[in-house]
Amino acid sequence: MRSRFLLASLLALSCTAGATSLDFGASYATLGGALLRVGVQDYALSGFTLGAGIGSRGVDASVSRAFVLTGLGAARARLTGAVLYGGGVSGSLDLSGTVGPVALTFGASGWNAAPDRFDPLTRWSQTAPDLRPSGTALTLSARYRLSRDVVLNAGGALGAQNTAFVLAEFRQTDLTYRVGLRAGNSVLGVSAGVGYTDPDSGLTAALDVLAGPSTLGLSGSVGLDGVLGDGSSLLAYAAYEPWRLQSQTLRAGIQASVQAGPGTLSIDGRGGWSDVSGVGAGVRVGYTLPLDAPSDDTESDPATP
Repeated sequence: MRSRFLLASLLALSCTAGATSLDFGASYATLGGALLRVGVQDYALSGFTLGAGIGSRGVDASVSRAFVLTGLGAARARLTGAVLYGGGVSGSLDLSGTVGPVALTFGASGWNAAPDRFDPLTRWSQTAPDLRPSGTALTLSARYRLSRDVVLNAGGALGAQNTAFVLAEFRQTDLTYRVGLRAGNSVLGVSAGVGYTDPDSGLTAALDVLAGPSTLGLSGSVGLDGVLGDGSSLLAYAAYEPWRLQSQTLRAGIQASVQAGPGTLSIDGRGGWSDVSGVGAGVRVGYTLPLDAPSDDTESDPATP
């Protein structure tokens, strides 16, 4: 009864308030079970951007806003939260902005239920998740453009595995080279990587290595835009990171989206392995339906002779 009331309220909001889109999704993972969800995203209200969802496990919501800081630069804040029906909450705050020539990002999160209870596919995400059943985490990073072709990065994380890193990026036409150092709890190594971007073909690729006396990590990704038709995207990634203490050792996935009727159909397949949980895999199928009425200016204009 509660779920029906929340779903009716969500659909009413989307119809009356002019929400940007409706999201429908169905997920299943061998280690996380099934999840059905419908949500509203990108709803603008008084300068804020809102989102909300209801699923077979719980409800979630988000709010974000951009700010102009006089004399400093621009900033953006995003707050998200989720509640499970059977007990369990999670929340996060993400801040990003510029202070003069420096771009800063800050993140804070807390939860008292395992992340794969909220999303059964989260354990195999491209960005390594913290899979503890409860905890808190803080992240901070800074980027400074030393010149047109050189960018310096530094940051760190506090949580299950405290780490810090410094990284320099060297850009040369379509290629970007990276070299740096990562140190912290159970990790110490030199990192190196290369990225490739071709704006004309929509191809992006990246490969990164972390190596040290007792540290090893390897990750890569390939993305293509338009390969499955206009407006489509395709991304494949893989990461082998045994140095991470609270994430899957091996993670891999492939994500695709294509235009289907008035909306976008997406398919997300992921899998991986760790000593604790063994081998697992999952898949999500989703559909995003825009709700904004298309502009019809051409009908009011006189025909061109």
